[in-house]
Amino acid sequence: SHVGSRDIDTASMGKSSGDDEVLQVVDGLPLIQKATELKDEGNAQVKAKKYNEAVALYERAISVLDKADGQPMLKQEVQSMVELKTVLYSNMAQCFINVELWRRAVEAATTALSLDERNAKALLRRSRAFEKLRQWAFALEDALALQSLGGGSLSGDELQARIDMLRGKKEAEELEKARAAEESDDEADTALLAMKQRFDEVVEKYDLKDGEAATELADWLTSGEWLVTTKKVAQRWHMEEDDAEAFLKWISKGLEFKMQNAEAAAQAQMAQSSPQMEFAGGPSPALAA
Repeated sequence: SHVGSRDIDTASMGKSSGDDEVLQVVDGLPLIQKATELKDEGNAQVKAKKYNEAVALYERAISVLDKADGQPMLKQEVQSMVELKTVLYSNMAQCFINVELWRRAVEAATTALSLDERNAKALLRRSRAFEKLRQWAFALEDALALQSLGGGSLSGDELQARIDMLRGKKEAEELEKARAAEESDDEADTALLAMKQRFDEVVEKYDLKDGEAATELADWLTSGEWLVTTKKVAQRWHMEEDDAEAFLKWISKGLEFKMQNAEAAAQAQMAQSSPQMEFAGGPSPALAA
């Protein structure tokens, strides 16, 4: 059929056209009708709990609609196709939930929401899939988005209970992560303290309190002229090898700390010395063009 371009979805053509231009428009109704038939067949499979078969039918329906991509069509038909695709992807998400394929459910629901970000069913389904993946923050985000849309199929009380549950899970996870990080820090501090105590024992045992041995070993390590081994340290200061190992470990750790502090100081110095570009009244003339 021939119609004026004001009735055509110009986005599908890649450019807009003048009102008086006449274009050949693709008839999308047969595609919509075929895809709807496949969707209905898929829904029947869902009722029979044949979810894999349903997904296959939904995918076929989407493939039918994809044939219209890039073609000039009536805006009303394009809108109908977008709405139908949204339903198809959302239905696929529910099928994946039913067979416990949580990540595929998230993917299908996300595609549905890319077509219609206010689709309540897709939001709820993605939230449930995220919950099963224990991704509490994302599940909560979708539940809150659903609440802002009125709750969809859930009552206000049901949705609020879900939000409270997810918020509790999210906060509990954050507390557990913080506790684990604190424990890790404590373990590191304990290990460091034990390393220092062992070093002090070696210093006392071999009467190295003047620090000359530590300085010499540090020079060895920083020079990079040769590989410093426990055996070499033991020979130089006439130590037992386990004592030499403890001595070498602490000096190496001290040098590591020194290097880290130097890097941090250098970065701070660079940040302070970087010129602050400020222009009164807006951007500089060179940038305003």
